[in-house]
Amino acid sequence: MKLLNKTSLIIVTVALFIFFLGGIAFYKIIQSMIITQVDRELVNQKHNVINELNSFLKLDDVFLITENKINIKRMDSRSHIDEMFKDTVLYDQREKLFVPYRQLRFHTIIGENNFKVSIYRSMLEAENLIEQIVITMTLMLVAFILSMFFLNRYFFRKIWDDFFFAVNKVQKYNLRDDPNLNLQISEVEEFQMLNEVFETLTDRIHKDYLSLKEFTENASHEIQTPLSIMRAKIELLLQYPGYKEDQVALISSLNEAVNRLSNINKVLILLTRIENNQYPELSKVHLKERIDYHLENFKEVIEARNISLESKLDNNVELNVNTVLADILIINLIKNAIRHNFDDGRLLIDLGSNSLEISNTGPELNIPSDQMFNRFVRSQNTSESIGLGLSLVKKICELYDFDIQYLYENKLHKLTVYFTKIKTVKTLNQTYY
Repeated sequence: MKLLNKTSLIIVTVALFIFFLGGIAFYKIIQSMIITQVDRELVNQKHNVINELNSFLKLDDVFLITENKINIKRMDSRSHIDEMFKDTVLYDQREKLFVPYRQLRFHTIIGENNFKVSIYRSMLEAENLIEQIVITMTLMLVAFILSMFFLNRYFFRKIWDDFFFAVNKVQKYNLRDDPNLNLQISEVEEFQMLNEVFETLTDRIHKDYLSLKEFTENASHEIQTPLSIMRAKIELLLQYPGYKEDQVALISSLNEAVNRLSNINKVLILLTRIENNQYPELSKVHLKERIDYHLENFKEVIEARNISLESKLDNNVELNVNTVLADILIINLIKNAIRHNFDDGRLLIDLGSNSLEISNTGPELNIPSDQMFNRFVRSQNTSESIGLGLSLVKKICELYDFDIQYLYENKLHKLTVYFTKIKTVKTLNQTYY
């Protein structure tokens, strides 16, 4: 749930809860005040009735209608009723409906006469007043909730603007392009503290990155020199006559290990250079020409394994990329499809305007498909692979914002490079605003 929606929901929930409890309390208070006022009026009316009865000593049962309804009945001298207030209803002949009333019932003795008196006060006006109050409070609640909703959204954007600016900067932060975040100064103390933490953290990351970059470059170059010397010495050893077969096998094994280590080192250097953006030169690369060129280089290997090659290449596809990296991408994809293929298998290459798909037959993966682009992850079916080819392909795709996806379908392994991102990511402004 978005932060704005969550805060708005909390405010509305609390407001409704307070209004509900406050509304009940306010209703009870108003009702109690009205009843108290009506009871006072009934008591005053009681004293007036008693004063009037003192002027009459001979009365039959009467029903007097004044401002209030008054019912007076003569009672037996020994009868007695307690004074009491109660709510009742009387039928209104004019309105043709029952009307709520507040009743005061008491008895009084005038001389030797005992009277039972009931005074009725209409509560219709009071109920109308309470109804108007409820309607007014409801309208006020609606106005309050709407104003809080829009005010909350307005002030939310104003107050949290510095926060989203900082988060967007961190989200787009790139060590190679701009090592400094350059966050704006915030008037909110907590956001300014967050900015300082971000800046301190990115500065530390940048320093660690530079140290690691320097170490990797130095280590790779320093390793390459002794490896070249070892390879040259091994080649000299192999030229000497008189070795036994087991000695030749031992030296050959050593030579293969050195070559493998040298290849790993070269690929790691290449990955480091790509990560450091050391291939900035861009040019128009005609993909069909490059694919045809590299297929010609792999022709002998393909024919030796009797692999059936099927290609469908669009002649109008050009990419604005570095030529060296484009060749590395194509070579590694084709080499991967050949290496992991069956003898007498199939190799299919489909180049379209937006994608390059290379498919091949071969044994099913014995590694999780989501790990195949990780470094030094390789299938157990091939021992000669160093496990860096697809990592290199992935890194080049990331450099040019390409997408690469793997799919195993109809007994074919399919690697597809999309030249445009097929997934879009929302920015924070879209997400929170």
